[in-house]
Amino acid sequence: MYKLAFLVAKNLGRNKIRTALTASAVVVLVMIYTVVSTITSTISDAMAAHSSETRLLVRGRWMVRAGFPRRFVPRITNLPGVLDWTVWNFYGGALDESGQEDRTAAGIATRVENLREMHPGLEDLDPAVIDALRRERTGMLVGQKLMKTMRWNVGQRFTFISATHPGQNLEFKVVGILPEGDYSGMCIFRDDYYEEGTGDKERVRIVWLRVADPAAGNRIASQLEAMYASGDTPLQVETESATANRVLSEHQSIVAIIRFIAAILLIDMAIVLSNSINIATQERRIEMGVLKVLGFAPAHVAFLVVGEAMLIGALSGLVGAGLTYAYSQVNDWEGWPYKIQFLSDLRIQSDVVPWGFVYGALIGLAGSVIPAWNARRIRVADVFSRVA
Repeated sequence: MYKLAFLVAKNLGRNKIRTALTASAVVVLVMIYTVVSTITSTISDAMAAHSSETRLLVRGRWMVRAGFPRRFVPRITNLPGVLDWTVWNFYGGALDESGQEDRTAAGIATRVENLREMHPGLEDLDPAVIDALRRERTGMLVGQKLMKTMRWNVGQRFTFISATHPGQNLEFKVVGILPEGDYSGMCIFRDDYYEEGTGDKERVRIVWLRVADPAAGNRIASQLEAMYASGDTPLQVETESATANRVLSEHQSIVAIIRFIAAILLIDMAIVLSNSINIATQERRIEMGVLKVLGFAPAHVAFLVVGEAMLIGALSGLVGAGLTYAYSQVNDWEGWPYKIQFLSDLRIQSDVVPWGFVYGALIGLAGSVIPAWNARRIRVADVFSRVA
């Protein structure tokens, strides 16, 4: 009897150490998986946000930066079936003279009149902000992330040190803040001020068209490409969704690698748990034999093994996802000495925390199937014959 009690106590001590090590491994794996899954979900969300078949992008066929003559714009925008339109010109550089990477931005010069109608994600922008941009010639709308990094408030005046137009730095006044999401790290200002400040009045980089339906979009795209096919500046016209798919296809191999890594991490987590539980099951054969003597059926023993694995996995997953989210928040602090720029650009959202609990529980279930099957097959006679 004393020998049986000693063996049980000894195995419990070993099991606690192994459980702690297993939980730590799962925590680390879930942290990595959380970041990887955030990347893939961000890509999917971006694709969904830019999947319109009624928005057409018109650009120069060979080089986007070179654009095409601005004199084309009236003819393009007056085609039958075009409901609305806007232009994009790009102006990028640094927001101050520090040279820090997080203080650089991409600016878009566009029309003010239909800013909300032609820019997905800005539909709920305060009309007062649009009015302020319309009144202020040097006005600019700045993304929330940039406002936070620069510690600016509305009304801030600054010099945009241009990298795309060297020597043509422009003065701006912040008149509004852009919402989070696609615009959090961007700036938007008036196209007429861009023309005046840079002197670039002859060319435009991109024209966006809004049409009634996909059929009208296909017709207008074919018509425009045919109109300028024989000229010095042929155009390429495609839907917003086609543009998004083209950009994604250029990075398809990277996306495939990311998804492969995510799958490997899930398999690794299941193997780590399964291996640990299997060893623990072998070491705890005496305990399980005692349970069967006390009247536990084989199915009850198997359920205990599965339940323990799911509990360890769920709690470890919760901790792993929670730590990842917490670090993402701390990483945004200006004075944080261990800042990771990657996490500043790719924010971990709070909804990953409950999903970490779910992932951990599912991995615990997957990893405990074989150990639970082995546990239910333990024979009381074999266990106690070794103790005697």
